Amino acid sequence: MNTPPAEVLRLLVAILIGFLIGLDRERAEVRKQHQLFAGIRTFSLIAIAGAVPALMLDSWGTIPLIASFIAVAGVTIVAYARSSAAGSIGSTTEVAALVTFLLGAMAGAGELLLAGGAGIAVAVLLAAKPGLERFSRALSAQELEAVLELGVITCIVLPLLPRQGYGPWLAWNPFDIWLVVVVVSALSFAGFITMRLLGERRGLLVAGLVGSLVSSTGVTVAMAHSSRANPALARSAATAAILASAVMGLRVLLFVGAYGAAILPRLAPSVLVMALVSVAVAGFINRRADATAPTATPALIANPFSLRAALSFALLYAVVLLLVPATRMWLGTAGAFAAAAVSALLDVDAMTIAFARAAPVDGPWRETAAAITLGVTINTLVKAGIVAVVARGPFRRWVITGLGLAAIACSGAGALIYLGIA
Repeated sequence: MNTPPAEVLRLLVAILIGFLIGLDRERAEVRKQHQLFAGIRTFSLIAIAGAVPALMLDSWGTIPLIASFIAVAGVTIVAYARSSAAGSIGSTTEVAALVTFLLGAMAGAGELLLAGGAGIAVAVLLAAKPGLERFSRALSAQELEAVLELGVITCIVLPLLPRQGYGPWLAWNPFDIWLVVVVVSALSFAGFITMRLLGERRGLLVAGLVGSLVSSTGVTVAMAHSSRANPALARSAATAAILASAVMGLRVLLFVGAYGAAILPRLAPSVLVMALVSVAVAGFINRRADATAPTATPALIANPFSLRAALSFALLYAVVLLLVPATRMWLGTAGAFAAAAVSALLDVDAMTIAFARAAPVDGPWRETAAAITLGVTINTLVKAGIVAVVARGPFRRWVITGLGLAAIACSGAGALIYLGIA
């Protein structure tokens, strides 16, 4: 089968880019109930206007490309002037037209993958306007400040840090430590925003599930308070608190896969068993949930990100990084287990990532997997203890039972794997 000439493929990609962007502009025209200067056909032609002179660069130089851009820009300026005179506010369509021309030229020059990806990104960005507007309105001033701070620690602080080990056992690499802080903070903040957007509309269970991406302990405490304030929510709150333990297990597997994938096959069975038991118990509890129970979603957990929180996590993670090799040297295997247990009392993420990064690729996988399993079990039992103190009534009985069974399943499966039985 003969493949089409490269020039034909470039032109087709350019047309497709214009078609996708123009498709959204046609929908925007209907949504806004007034005519825009360009739709599917015009945007496709604008992309062709960029691609054709780019195809001629070798023989004609840049003059046709510049002339074509000036012509498209002139039409765009006239269209913007007319829409402004008619009282229309906004320049999205006009700016999209100029971007479409440039992407068409990029496709014509042979950068098909980059042009196609950018074209899809532009189309998605345009189509996501309603969701983006809801997102911006949902952010408080404090949360917007947190977004900016997260950008600062990612784009400004991180590149400036040295990439070499310091301290005993060269355990402290400033760049690596801060990169972990960025990853954990970004995941937690994304979970918090998702909880705000979904939970407020879809109820306590969804808010609890997504909120556990931020902090399963925080969700458990919040659910305990919610059940005390409104006993009608006890069954749904208990379901969400137990499912938060399952989500915590999936979060652990995510971090282990990112920082120590070699031990993932040995750790996953015990954590997945814990998650499955949690889901089963939650389903059993929720099977008789009252459909008339209040659906209002209380505020579960506060914004998890701040510079103080990031620095606190960095300090804790640095301590755990030093604790792991120190206890292994002084106490051997028992020391590793003790370090995991103590670290999990404070933060399961720091414990998980530190042990995952410290594990050699070729072993000892059993010790590392068992240590993380112990840490996850301890953290689950800590949440059960918190519920025993904070909660009352059926919620306390249900959650302690669910978390207790999950902890037993996790530690039991982990012991079988560590001993080589499973």
